[in-house]
Amino acid sequence: MRNLLLSVALVIPGICAAQTVPGAAAASGYMDRYRELQSLAPVSGKVADVNHLVLTRDVGQLTLEHGQLYLLSAVGGRTVGAVFRGSGSFAFAPPIPAEQAELQRFAGNPTLSDSLTEVILLFADSTPRQLQALAGIRGDPPPDLAGHVRDLVESLRGDNEGAYDDGTIGTLLNGDTTGFFLARIERTHGAAVLFEIDPTASEAVQLYRPVNKARWGGNWAVVTEFPPQLQGPGSGAWWYRKRLTVPSYRMDVRLTPTGSADLDFAASATVAIKAEESLGPWLLFALHPKLLVDSARWVGGDAAAVFKAKDDGDLWVRAPHRLATGDSLSLTIYYHGNLIDRFLNWFFIDPTAAWYPINGQGVNFATFDLTFHSPNWYPLASVGERVDSSETSKVMTTHWVTRRPTADATFNLGLFENYHVQQPDAPPLDVLISEDAHRELRRQLALRGTTIPEQTHMKETVASDVSNSLKLFTKLFGECASNHFFVTEIPYGEGVSFPGMIDLSWATFQETSLDGFDEFFRAHEVAHQWWGNGVQPVSYRDAWLSEGMASFSALWYLQAERKHNVEYFKFLDQYKNDIHDDHDDAGPIWIGYRNSTPAARRGYDIMIYEKGAWVLHMLRIMMLDLSTMKEDRFTETLRDFYQSYRGAPATTDDFRRVVERHMGVPMDWFFDEWVKGTAIPTYHVAWSPQPAANGRFAVRLRITQEHVPADFQMTVLVSADLGDGRFAHFRVPVRGGQSDYTSPLLPAEPRELKFNDLSSALADVKMERW
Repeated sequence: MRNLLLSVALVIPGICAAQTVPGAAAASGYMDRYRELQSLAPVSGKVADVNHLVLTRDVGQLTLEHGQLYLLSAVGGRTVGAVFRGSGSFAFAPPIPAEQAELQRFAGNPTLSDSLTEVILLFADSTPRQLQALAGIRGDPPPDLAGHVRDLVESLRGDNEGAYDDGTIGTLLNGDTTGFFLARIERTHGAAVLFEIDPTASEAVQLYRPVNKARWGGNWAVVTEFPPQLQGPGSGAWWYRKRLTVPSYRMDVRLTPTGSADLDFAASATVAIKAEESLGPWLLFALHPKLLVDSARWVGGDAAAVFKAKDDGDLWVRAPHRLATGDSLSLTIYYHGNLIDRFLNWFFIDPTAAWYPINGQGVNFATFDLTFHSPNWYPLASVGERVDSSETSKVMTTHWVTRRPTADATFNLGLFENYHVQQPDAPPLDVLISEDAHRELRRQLALRGTTIPEQTHMKETVASDVSNSLKLFTKLFGECASNHFFVTEIPYGEGVSFPGMIDLSWATFQETSLDGFDEFFRAHEVAHQWWGNGVQPVSYRDAWLSEGMASFSALWYLQAERKHNVEYFKFLDQYKNDIHDDHDDAGPIWIGYRNSTPAARRGYDIMIYEKGAWVLHMLRIMMLDLSTMKEDRFTETLRDFYQSYRGAPATTDDFRRVVERHMGVPMDWFFDEWVKGTAIPTYHVAWSPQPAANGRFAVRLRITQEHVPADFQMTVLVSADLGDGRFAHFRVPVRGGQSDYTSPLLPAEPRELKFNDLSSALADVKMERW
């Protein structure tokens, strides 16, 4: 990160003369620091004239030409904020093409350059020391200035007392001088923007726009974000930089029945902590908003100060001291809450909930030692291997251990029947299903005059797809890490996969649709044992390597199971329509979760799951051996990728390099277009047979390409019908506005020609007369 650059007219003791210390003491209590932050306001008499003050932060530059700067009240004994009013400008230039495109969508230009009238600054860096150069003048802040500051402070606040943007308050809690910098910029043209350097984030350079909280769930939405140009240590985590690791959890969970037939949840989690760099003493974890912390203790018995706002997912814990690199601690947190609800004989256990304290300052990758105490009439399944079980007074105690680190852990229980399956050449399955819940659901719906379809062999049908897809994927990609699987039904419309444990919606047990969706759905969750659990995406930008890979693998399974291509291409066609429908509102695969907006609510699903599957399909056809129609090269590519990164994180560039190894040519253009870009080509194609010697023919093609950049290129598969059941296949390289191509010599005159055979490109094709 570049240093702050200042150019000022006067260099005399000024409004920040006392700000010479690099930081301040860490807060002893969370709420003390929070209240100081909430009370930020301009200070009477702390005013300075500004003449051409330039603040440069990475690729953003604030130029404060002429005006006044007003200091804000201290937080933790130091100046952390100021307001400028006057004339100036803001320039911002993302270095990444995909992020330039996102800025283009917001501002109509890949870079931002605008004049400004006001800037509110929050900082924990060298700014106070640099501001010593400004000469103080007499004067008081304008009456409306405090309201503007309050608006910014409130926009970073959560819904309840104490909840606050963790990147902002974490720095202030610890008294750090980290390089944190935030500027709310009132632009002359257009809405205000928030420019932030958040050193706790892997992609620390961020630009936000204001949004409606009722629609978005927050006051600011990301326009663009990316790593600093001078990347620091610990980069590359999913969101937070790798500053802290949690190598292991030891948990004791009690699930106690209530009078309403629900279950009370209470747990203790002993968390091993290791500092990857100097940080703290306040440490950040995530814990489900409905869970309440009772107490926390360090090994040795000393109480730990903790804070968690009501209905908020951030849990702050104060270590005994600031941690140095390599320091290790062990913390036990006791907590309880309304985590589990009941519907019929199913329990609502959100499989994505933070039901244990999750590291908020690095990657999540740990071993788990889990002990559950639950009613003995509720069979329970968990990640890991069950190493022990006992029963006392209708309480079943089970002990589960994961042998390998995992990014996630879960459990499920209910009035289940256990259906054990062992197919030849497949791992054993235990399918947990509540037939009673299905019967009760049908009875209640019947009372309302509604019936739902049902299949007679629910558990057998689901087990068959799970087992068969496990066998296929093992054959295609190699052995996965687990050798035994629990398959449990959950009262949700979704499925979630964990190492050795697969949660499937009750609906896929109730009925198997004729269109192939249920086979696809089950196989998708099975495929996550390889893609997502086996190979983990490094960041949100690489999420398609989990979800897109799983969707494509499920299509492959559906194709193999049905023994024809109809449903395979039907799904791809539907995905193509979805991608077209969201084309103007969603971005590329590369921006991951940021594709989901109120204007494109399915944007993430469409771009990550569906377009991600299309990317893999296109590679599959590109690697197809046209002389034998075998796809060994594509299969070996995925197998190589899995074997190379099994049990480890991987990026899109890692996958690209594996593809290049098997293609034998650079493939950066392909990933730039289809993963990091949004263009979808339309091809206008005309063709003409050309006689050649010895009764042979060539095909001359003229292809006009639209709706893509001038240098957009793709290799498109063409099929020529030669009659008598004979077909010739060849590939046509398309680049630029218009391409002319002459095919290899064919043994007969083609009767028909299919451009973009096997949907080799995600494109629209319009055939025209020569």
